[in-house]
Amino acid sequence: FTPKQLILYDISENYMYDLFFELKEKYGELVANTLVLEVGSVRDEESLWRVMGKYRPDIVIHAAAHKHVPLMETSSEQAILNNVFGTYKTAKIATECNVKRFVLISTDKAVNPTNVMGASKRLAEIIISSIPPRNTEFMAVRFGNVLGSHGSVVPIFERQIKAGGPVALTDENIIRY
Repeated sequence: FTPKQLILYDISENYMYDLFFELKEKYGELVANTLVLEVGSVRDEESLWRVMGKYRPDIVIHAAAHKHVPLMETSSEQAILNNVFGTYKTAKIATECNVKRFVLISTDKAVNPTNVMGASKRLAEIIISSIPPRNTEFMAVRFGNVLGSHGSVVPIFERQIKAGGPVALTDENIIRY
């Protein structure tokens, strides 16, 4: 889409720095001069305001989420703080900054959720669908395991298979897509 500017906003400067160089290597000058890195958290309204108010983006792709099911079972309050309240704060400020489109990256686990992580992402979907329409169009997309993404189960399965197995599942009744 050749954006005029691409702002990467993340709490993890390491992942963001890696992504910055990956994008530069893949797209070269096309993105080299358009990439801006901003460290911050979706939990921090002041930081969100500082960045969205400064750059006034047309589109926000909200992918900040805790997504590891077993970890979110033992740290459920963190899933709620980040996935639910972080989404609310990001969507609220996006609306106040007249962002044209807000895309929530959700998960297949939000369909009839059976765990805290899935339920927190479902609540995030409900939040963005309940915001009264003003200038911002809200939408959510659900992904399953994305090959090569951070935290995907696929690289874990690959390592287990290369090591001679077995392939371990969190629950023998689990369904993978």
